[in-house]
Amino acid sequence: MNDLREDINDLIKKIPVLILQFGSDTCGPCHAIRYKLEQWMSEHKEVEARYVDIEKNMEISSQMGIFSVPTVLVYMDGQLVARESGYFSLDALLGDIERYLELRK
Repeated sequence: MNDLREDINDLIKKIPVLILQFGSDTCGPCHAIRYKLEQWMSEHKEVEARYVDIEKNMEISSQMGIFSVPTVLVYMDGQLVARESGYFSLDALLGDIERYLELRK
C-alpha cells in the first residue's frame, strides 16, 4: 500500500474502489492493519489503497474528520460507504468490500 502523495479529493473521484487507512508510526494496530490490507490487496487488484500518516498529514486528517487511529475509510464510486475507527473487525470490512465487488461484475 502506497503512502498518500496525491490530492485526496482527486483520488476519491477517480478511483472506483479506494481504501484510505489513517495511522501513525506509534500505532501498533495501524501497522497490523496495513500489513493485512497489503496481503488482501495482492488478491484484489481492482481496489486501490493509500496510507495516510496523521502526523505528517495533519491538514488532510482534519479535513477528513480523523480524530483517532486506526481509521479506515472506504470509497466506492466517489461515495463514502464505510468508516471504521478504533477497535473493529477488518475481516468483516473486507468481506463487505468483496460483496460489493461481486455486485459490480
